[in-house]
Amino acid sequence: MSPAPYQPPKNGAKIIIVGGGSFGLSTAHALSLKAKGYDIHVYDREKIPASDAASTGKRTANERYINKIVRMDYGDDLIYQQLACEALPIWRQWNEEVKAEGKPLVYNETGLLLFSRNGKFPDYERLSMQNIRAAGYGHAIEELPTPESIVKRFPQFADAVANGFDIAYLNKYAGWCYSTGAVVHLYEKCLRNGVQFHQNGPHSTLKELIVENGGQVKGIRTVDGQDHLADLVILATGAWTAKLIDMEGTLTATGHAVVHFKPDTETCENYFTKDFPVWSGDISHLGKAHQIPWQRYYGFPANHEGKVKAACHAAGYLNMCEDGKVSVPRTKVGNPDDTLPHNSLVEYREFLGKFLPKLNELDISDSRVCWYSDSFDGDFIISPHPKYQNLIVATGDSGHGMKFIPIIGYKIAQVVEAVDNEYTRAWAWRSAGKGRLDSMRLLTKTDRHELGKGVARFAKPEELKANAIKAKL
Repeated sequence: MSPAPYQPPKNGAKIIIVGGGSFGLSTAHALSLKAKGYDIHVYDREKIPASDAASTGKRTANERYINKIVRMDYGDDLIYQQLACEALPIWRQWNEEVKAEGKPLVYNETGLLLFSRNGKFPDYERLSMQNIRAAGYGHAIEELPTPESIVKRFPQFADAVANGFDIAYLNKYAGWCYSTGAVVHLYEKCLRNGVQFHQNGPHSTLKELIVENGGQVKGIRTVDGQDHLADLVILATGAWTAKLIDMEGTLTATGHAVVHFKPDTETCENYFTKDFPVWSGDISHLGKAHQIPWQRYYGFPANHEGKVKAACHAAGYLNMCEDGKVSVPRTKVGNPDDTLPHNSLVEYREFLGKFLPKLNELDISDSRVCWYSDSFDGDFIISPHPKYQNLIVATGDSGHGMKFIPIIGYKIAQVVEAVDNEYTRAWAWRSAGKGRLDSMRLLTKTDRHELGKGVARFAKPEELKANAIKAKL
């Protein structure tokens, strides 16, 4: 028997949100602002901010991967451009709030510098500029149409220009978020609004849904065996979602290699802080080591700890569970000695050697695999689940969800309350079709290596040294 059509919760309903990451916290906060008396409970298996969440993952108690791009540049994906524009004033407001508390900024508006090659902008960059201007933000765009104009504006990228990255544009209304700080800031807002949190133990770790009578979800059962009843359950479980519930082939957990460097103080101050933007490199058909013909590297200025991050937005890796049905995250929580896949390490060194040699001269101080919840079409999946009653999934971040943490909860709340608009329609449940990725990696093949095997074996610690790979290229 099919479940009854979705009905929004009544005033005073108890709502359980599983997952205290960006989607879950933002939803809890948005619902807590409603004058409907919702009784909101958030469950997370770890202490918020979670150590292996995509937004705030860490290696040790003192290390967090805290940089995420904030951008409105989305090619022709206008719904995400619009969403980013809605989030921007909230990011700026949050900055005022954390400054008043004496905390680091949660949003650093350094600008985003998008490089292209061969003197021509590809469709993604061209459409991004066109649509940003059409939305009234043309004053934020600064085109750098020649190699000379790039070097004059950003001399740190002279080597990149010399190696063919010869045209670029700067979006001044972009930058990076201190994601750990943003999560903590929103968590504290939720606490002040009466949201109840259950975290960091068997009592807060989801074991299974409580399902009765042909798909009616009555609540959740935690690992300690306790049942927690609710009128509505929202799964905001990121890359773990496809393992927890049947997503009918619409979702895949994919891993993406991230590296950090720790320049000395002088290099950091002279090279990676002053007027240094977030950057993104279109590297189509670059180099012999690339098995995927299109990838996009990106990186950041030094953060307040003096760390410089670089990452790659591509198809990613799989980590298949024992039955081979779905990919599941493999993180440093259970595998603290994991580094990054060896083939990614080779590709990083090859790319950075051409693009930012100053960075490539350094040892990699830390690395990890960051996990995306990749939907089959690159769009979020925020919808009642068709096989269950009283269950909403809020997932499919596809590697570009964190920038929306100030605003996404309001949109998820509209799904909860069955509001019909362009967002709820765009993210509604849909059958898996022809696969593609989000617009920033639209041309990427979706063939993926399995993590830890063959060319994707984990790099040895000694291979993270500056000259270990470079000598072989």
